[in-house]
Amino acid sequence: MKMRKGASPTGAPEESPGFLLWQLANAWQRRMRQVLAPLGLTYVQAMLLSALIKLEEQYRKTASPITQGDLARFCRADATMTSQVLRTLESKGLLERSRGVDARARLPNLTPAGRSLALQAMPLTQTVDEEFFGGDPADPHGRNDDGLVVDLRELWGRQADQPFDA
Repeated sequence: MKMRKGASPTGAPEESPGFLLWQLANAWQRRMRQVLAPLGLTYVQAMLLSALIKLEEQYRKTASPITQGDLARFCRADATMTSQVLRTLESKGLLERSRGVDARARLPNLTPAGRSLALQAMPLTQTVDEEFFGGDPADPHGRNDDGLVVDLRELWGRQADQPFDA
């Protein structure tokens, strides 16, 4: 994905990719809040619950326990933020955190209520993504969300080696 030279000659916010990304992110977050509010979840909470389900599937083959650190790395999220959100989910009865062999490691496990809520949230967030980012299938020049995902991954790939700053 290349930016055209001179794409923001006036310096106007609506010509800045950063400004537009910020506006889009705000609109997307508003929509996510709307669909997840009836479940009593934030997007980050729903993402971590869903990620635990995905990790369980992967770790089932190895019989290794999932640690909070594993979850944070899987989500490419800050470890402290992950711990804080998991603490909130634990207080809601959606997961339990036990100690691992290494007493410093916390092992998050979904409760039946947490699993049920994650399974309810997953199709809701998927639908928001499809509606928000999907192209118009009737437009032969329309962009589909697969192309957007490719572009976003390319952008992320250029930043992924940068340290996470809270």
